[in-house]
Amino acid sequence: MITLESSKIIDNTPGRELVNVLKDRLKNCNEAKFAVGYFFLSGFNLVDDDFPKEVQKKPFLKLVMGNETTFETKEELVSGYNLRELFKQKMIEELQDKALTEWQIKQLRRLRDYIANNLIEVRLFEKSRLHAKLYLFLKDLKDKYGSPGVAIVGSSNFTAEGLTRNKELNVILTEREDVLYLNNWFDKLWEEAVEFNEDLIRVIEISGVIPESRYPKLGKFLDPETLFKYLVYKWTEGRVLNLIEKDILMEFQLVGVINAINILNYYNGVILADSVGLGKSFMAAAIIQEFLNGKHPHWIPKGKEYPAVMLILPPSIISQWEDLLVGRADERVLVKLERGEKVKINSEFFFRDNFKRMVKGDYNHKIYEIYDGSGEKLLGKIAFLSLGLFQNYKADLKKGIVDERLKRMAEEYDLFVIDEAHKYRNRRTNRWNAAKVLQRKSSNFPNKFLLLTATPLNNTIDDLYNLIRIFTDDTLITFRMKNIPIDELVKQYKKLKSEYEEKGDEGIKKELKKVATEIKRKVLDEVMVLRTRKYILEQFKDLKVDGKKLIFKDPEPYSLDYSPFYTSKFSELIKRISRNIDRINFEHTKLYGVRYVVFEEDEEEESYRVIEISDLFRLLLGKRLESGIFPFETTLRKIYEKEKIFYTLFKRSVDKIMSEEELKELIIKALDKAKIKKDLEEVSQEFNAEAEAEEEETWFDKVIKLLTEYVEEYGLQAFNTTDKIRMGLKIALHNLEQDLKLMDEIFETLDRLKVRENGDFKVFGVVPKEEDEIVESKIFCYENDPKLEVLKQLITNPKYKSEKLSNIPTLNGKKFIVFTQYKDTAYYIYHNLRDWIEREVDLHPWLKDKRTDRIKIALVTGETDTTTKINFIKRFAPKANAGEEEVRRYGEIEILISTDALSEGVNLQDADAVVNFDLPWNPMIIVQRVGRVNRIGNEKDVYVLNFVPSGEIEVLVGILNKLKQKIEDITLVVGKESKILSPEEEISVETFGERIKKISEFSMTDLEEFSISEEFQQWFEGGIPQEQIDEYKLLNIVQYELGITREDFEEVRNLGDGPYYTYVKSGSGKIYSIYEFYRGDFGRIDKKIISVGDDGLRFESPLALLELVRNKEMNPVKLDVAAEKLKEIEKEVEKEVERLKREYQPEQKGFLYNLYNALILEREKARELENYKSVLNVLQLLPYYQYSREIKSLLVERNLIEVDKNNHVKIKDVKGVVDTLYSQFLMWGIADIRSLRVEKKHLGWFYGY
Repeated sequence: MITLESSKIIDNTPGRELVNVLKDRLKNCNEAKFAVGYFFLSGFNLVDDDFPKEVQKKPFLKLVMGNETTFETKEELVSGYNLRELFKQKMIEELQDKALTEWQIKQLRRLRDYIANNLIEVRLFEKSRLHAKLYLFLKDLKDKYGSPGVAIVGSSNFTAEGLTRNKELNVILTEREDVLYLNNWFDKLWEEAVEFNEDLIRVIEISGVIPESRYPKLGKFLDPETLFKYLVYKWTEGRVLNLIEKDILMEFQLVGVINAINILNYYNGVILADSVGLGKSFMAAAIIQEFLNGKHPHWIPKGKEYPAVMLILPPSIISQWEDLLVGRADERVLVKLERGEKVKINSEFFFRDNFKRMVKGDYNHKIYEIYDGSGEKLLGKIAFLSLGLFQNYKADLKKGIVDERLKRMAEEYDLFVIDEAHKYRNRRTNRWNAAKVLQRKSSNFPNKFLLLTATPLNNTIDDLYNLIRIFTDDTLITFRMKNIPIDELVKQYKKLKSEYEEKGDEGIKKELKKVATEIKRKVLDEVMVLRTRKYILEQFKDLKVDGKKLIFKDPEPYSLDYSPFYTSKFSELIKRISRNIDRINFEHTKLYGVRYVVFEEDEEEESYRVIEISDLFRLLLGKRLESGIFPFETTLRKIYEKEKIFYTLFKRSVDKIMSEEELKELIIKALDKAKIKKDLEEVSQEFNAEAEAEEEETWFDKVIKLLTEYVEEYGLQAFNTTDKIRMGLKIALHNLEQDLKLMDEIFETLDRLKVRENGDFKVFGVVPKEEDEIVESKIFCYENDPKLEVLKQLITNPKYKSEKLSNIPTLNGKKFIVFTQYKDTAYYIYHNLRDWIEREVDLHPWLKDKRTDRIKIALVTGETDTTTKINFIKRFAPKANAGEEEVRRYGEIEILISTDALSEGVNLQDADAVVNFDLPWNPMIIVQRVGRVNRIGNEKDVYVLNFVPSGEIEVLVGILNKLKQKIEDITLVVGKESKILSPEEEISVETFGERIKKISEFSMTDLEEFSISEEFQQWFEGGIPQEQIDEYKLLNIVQYELGITREDFEEVRNLGDGPYYTYVKSGSGKIYSIYEFYRGDFGRIDKKIISVGDDGLRFESPLALLELVRNKEMNPVKLDVAAEKLKEIEKEVEKEVERLKREYQPEQKGFLYNLYNALILEREKARELENYKSVLNVLQLLPYYQYSREIKSLLVERNLIEVDKNNHVKIKDVKGVVDTLYSQFLMWGIADIRSLRVEKKHLGWFYGY
């Protein structure tokens, strides 16, 4: 230690630490006076022994603190800012920032006691910056000759660093004049300073660092705007960073994306179930784009090079998704793609500036690599797989049969997007089992699932439960971690529903309603993003779209019966079809050796119904006839030509067949030549059916069986197997010939309707052939097509319009779109209208461009390339799509003919009308079509014309009744979403026609409501939880009113754990405190905003956070007032923690309950076992009825436990039980659950004074 004699310089070098000098001088003086720029409380290290044994004067130590760390802040604040409060704020922050040791906490208690006992008095100098550092030790000021004391002047603050570690420079002064001058200087400073004793004691108490004080941690101060961003970021768990594609996604779509990502992060899957027309595909595409752009790296295993996404889709919509994510290449670019080159494809919405490379280009399985804008960095991979192909990958989880291709897919891809997910609602189908295989990689790493369906409320609870099971493992662990017994709730609901339907008891009804509400709140709200147009309208009236009020203006629907325009020739055609179609056997389909199955609703039994392909073909033709005579003819022609291939080959070879092997070769040759794979995919896509699995009997076994039955049916004698085969084949040949004759009769009747030119049928061209099609479909002109005639009547000059259409508004002079389900129909309408308009000179001022000489009509199907499609959209709806330049160059389009390729994600709101040339049986498709024109925010009067069939219904009813004889519930085939058919009703011309007419007259809002199943209408109240609605509104305001960007939120994402706080002048007089609640390793389970004010404690909406940005003015109130209020809130929070503990306490039963308790009794032995706690946690969560038998057998077989007849368990080998269970749980992917504890986290608070 240095002495005054040895040196007067103190610089904290070894042996020259200021702290030692202070302590030495302090105990040897009568009075001490310190003036410092700042005083860190956590650095206070004086103890009793540092003071004189007898203190003669109190206060012994006078301490003046300056505002060195706060004065700059003061200069930036508005007038009236309380510097004393700011100083206290800084001192509290300093205490809370450090992890104080027990010794430091003890020192704070000492300081508090020293101040209370007047040993130390503290004042605050706040007039100006106090930069000086003075340590004055006085002995006797009256001594006239000697030095009155010692002074130390220099750079060191009264902090741990300043006294010991910092590079400081201080000097010791002992000269009498110097000490006296410094004493006078201090006394003047003391007089100017303000009392701070009570404040300092209060700071120590309310800082929360002394355990006995029981005050919550106050946290660190932030300005209101930064705190707002921090709290919004935390409230949304970082999802607010996904404020993306503002130019593509609408506000509610964007919030849907954010909610979906939140659900994916916890449950590994989400059901996107927004109503038709609200843009589910755009939301899914946005998530895919974010994923490939590296926004969710935790969705792929560590070490995996890049993310990969697979979309499993009905074949008809693959092209739509390609357009959305990749873009549709023109011929020049397509050639490069097929050569495997990287190219930029014109994609309108997503991955617009990216290079793409086609890895696989099959029509039913396409794979693209996506690169960045330079083409150098591979971002990821996107695959499009047809449902038809996917469902043929065998998967029977009960029998352990899994196609290797499914295993490879699970390893290779990380995110699976399944569109039209309602097709997977039955877990006995192969497609459901195949999807379930994709749930996890071999390492147990979970894959993510986006399930898209517009018809969730058409379905039963069982249906939705099965969709959830696709992305949830059999332990249902994600639900059980939140104490949601999803399986038991579903069972309970089904049992009560069955009892109520049987007895009609009001008590059961009340209980059923209660369980249904619990399922809605705890299950559906957890995993579904579900909003209807009507609901959005009701809940978000105050929101705006592009600065306009959010509205859904329902178009006026018109039901258009065209039967008054039937001619005798057309009626004759309908009769011919009606007579012949039931007699056509579609014999060639029986030789496919394939049958289709549909599954019954009751999943307790393995019940299903077999359907022959011939029945589905017949229904297919009936639906095509409903669309029009041309699609009916083209479909029948394709069937005819394939049947003819079989007939020709069989006739040539029937007498030459000498063995079963030769027959097999002949049929395979016919199958290949007829390209039957396309038929099977089309049938599976159109109807809710899938191919019957081959088990003991192969497809060829079924063919042999059929031919044998033919021979036996006719009573023919055959000498050997070969003879029997030949005889059976001749009967099949006869049947093929009869089919061809019956179809020829229909073709002859059709030919009589066709327009001829120079003796030949008038032809406008051909419908482009798809891959694997063998027939070229010529586009004919019919003389007497009543549907087309009505459409022409509505387009023509109103003065020429038929009186039969007097109640239907004209389309003349209007911009309109004609929708049809089928490509053939679209080509037929387009070419016939174009030819007719060319000849109708009266229409030219409206429909013929003078400058380009083009007819203002266009056609869009799934095959239209993206560039052309975008061009047509911009020219048809230039206002909605900024298409003025395209109109100037190519001319405007007034009539757009389209398949459902344009029914989603496209804005066509320039249009005045929508024409549904055929009426889908699923009313939500109508809503989807009209949604292209009737956009949110559109105030235009739009009307919808729905063509309603008449004579064609008789044909359909005949087909359906024949099918109903084989399958009582016809909706199993046509789909539950079909509202035209009911499983209970008899099918008649009257009921069927009435149902179609009813649908054609509904408004869009009514159609949405009509589509909801009876089960949901009766038991499940619709809607979104209020907190979600408020969060939706908050995020809309954040992005669209406040204009806060993703980059703004990036500034707060790396802020450490709170709490953080601020003050804002809002007038509410409340303190708002924001808490999160966590459970073990499974993340956040709840969040709350609690306020306290004059009206007491309240739980607040997330919209309360907006107080932080509505006023910029801020002033700190007294911190001790805030501390008392926060203490009051903390008590309520502790109650909330206890409530959550009770709510989330697992309730185990049976054997697993007894096993858990037996392990608890062995805790002394097991405590040292590493996995003991995890095993106990998992045992509490497993579904007892599903796993009790398996776990009991496992432990008993290994002689690790004994179980008596009452299921009481005795542990024989604790370590063996723990190790065995942990290994089993590890195999199931649920082993490492280290904690189930419910804990709180305080994010922050603010005072709205």
